[in-house]
Amino acid sequence: MILSNTAYYVAWFTAGLALIAIASAAIVWYLRLRVLRRLKAVQLLDALATYTGWVDAQRRAPFFQGESEEVVSPLQEVHAIQRDWFPELSDEATQLFEVHAHLIDFLWGQQMLRLRDAEAWFESDADERFMQLWRSHRDVAEAAEKKLKKAASLAEPELDAARWTFPA
Repeated sequence: MILSNTAYYVAWFTAGLALIAIASAAIVWYLRLRVLRRLKAVQLLDALATYTGWVDAQRRAPFFQGESEEVVSPLQEVHAIQRDWFPELSDEATQLFEVHAHLIDFLWGQQMLRLRDAEAWFESDADERFMQLWRSHRDVAEAAEKKLKKAASLAEPELDAARWTFPA
């Protein structure tokens, strides 16, 4: 009977250790996932900041050169990270791509107008239309930043990478 009591306690002890090991593994998995998600959030913000820099440069560029790898790559990165890690940002990503499409259409239209009729281009008030598109871009990017900050539990210093350079 003494042997069976010892076996009984050893079995419970072993079961307890197994339960602790499973709980520890679950906690480690959750913490790693949370850290990885935070890193991906910062990476997404960096890609968004790179794209925002490209949009900023288009206002000052004498001629629109089209979409280069410089702009397509950050947008693809934003899309890939959002799709894989932050599906809750799908509305903001869709809006960002819509604003991008409007911006590209506008820039190409301005380029064609400039080449066809420089005087009409000069009188077209392109800067005001560009600023409207910029404000749309900024609003979408800020909404995505705010939602991302909440989703990934990011602190303010981690968000310094994405700041907007145009005035409201």
